[in-house]
This record gives sequence, structure tokens and C-alpha cells, in this order.
Amino acid sequence: MNNKEEIKPWWTLICEVQDEVSQLDGHPYYLAEYRDAEGKRWEHIPKWIYEDMEAIKPERCLDIGCAYGTLAVYLKKLIGCEVYCTDYLKYISDALIQDRELIFTINNIELDPFPWPELKFDMITFTEVMEHLNFHPVPTLIKMRDLLSDNGRLYLSTPDSSVVGRVTKYYGNYNDIPYPQKGLPVIDAHIYVYDKDELRDILQKAGLKVVRLDYASPYKEHFNLTLEKL
Repeated sequence: MNNKEEIKPWWTLICEVQDEVSQLDGHPYYLAEYRDAEGKRWEHIPKWIYEDMEAIKPERCLDIGCAYGTLAVYLKKLIGCEVYCTDYLKYISDALIQDRELIFTINNIELDPFPWPELKFDMITFTEVMEHLNFHPVPTLIKMRDLLSDNGRLYLSTPDSSVVGRVTKYYGNYNDIPYPQKGLPVIDAHIYVYDKDELRDILQKAGLKVVRLDYASPYKEHFNLTLEKL
């Protein structure tokens, strides 16, 4: 995260949320590694949410791949709206869900029907998940685009392969990745890490417009993006 002299209100709130997650969950991995690492990956996204909330006036938000719940609780405390969250495994604690009145369910966003198909969301966060997708990302991003309200925004972070390197174990090119299909094993790993040109091509094909693009500090390894429907 930023140095103390650079901390802004959104980071103050993020730190408060991380304290809360630590106290109500206390998962050893979150305490030992994840807490310190997460903000270095999606550094700009809390600020952008803070800047956008007055114009958007969110009534309902969604965190896809919510992990231990930091951004879901941040949305709840900052905005006070309904916050829904999903992950394909359950990392978030029951205590945090109950204390912050979050609406959580296990859901594989690539393969499962969306659990609340009748709802639209004013803000969706999708951080450090895209590189884990087992299938071609366009159908999943289209699904998320269709969940946005008319003036909704999607906030995404993912590593930049030009900095962190390629994952070559599974696919040599993202166009080789199969489209979502049932019956294949789900692999919990970095399946494919995208560069900027690939990311822009995928977002265009998914009908998403880049509103902001920046790199998270300190190593500028992770894209941070704000997206809207085209």
C-alpha cells in the first residue's frame, strides 16, 4: 500500500476493513500473506469506487471472487447498499457475512447459472480472478456485462504478463482456451495471464469499454481497470 503520508480516506477505510476481516476471520493465510498482498494488486479500485459512488448512487453491488471479503465489506461500509458476493469456494467467514449483512453464495461464474438472475448491479468488483478462469474469458465477461445496470461499472484487476511472465503450462495463446463447458475438471491455478493488447481485445469482444486503466504499485505488475458497457 501507499506510504503513510499518502494515505487517503479510501485507504483508511480499507485498513479498517482489513482489521475487521482479521478479527472476525483470523484465517492464518489471510493474516500471514493475503492481507498485505491484496491491496498491492487492486490499489486503485477502492479510490475509483469512492470517486464514482456519488454519480452512480449504488443501490446494489456485487463482488465476484470475493475471497476473504475485504472489498465486499468496503462496499458495504462505504456505500451502505445491498452487497452480494460469490466465490467458487468459501473463504469468507460466516461471522463476517452475518456481521456486515452480506449476501453470499458459492457460485462458479464460468459454469453455474447466476444465483440472482433477476438482479442488476451498479458496481461489480472482479479482482484477481481473470487469470484463474479455466475457460475463454469472453463468455464470462459478457455474463458480467449483462449484470450491470445501465450506468453500472465493473472494476477489474489482473496481472500483466509482460511484467510477471506467461503461464505456458496450459495454453500458448488465449485463443486456444476452450469456451465454458461442463464436465472438465476445475483447476485452481493461474491458467493464462494476459498482456495489454490481449486484454483490450477481450474486453472489446465482451462489449466492455475501458474508462480507466492504471497499474497497481509498487511493482506495476497488475492492471486495474474501470469498465462500462459499450
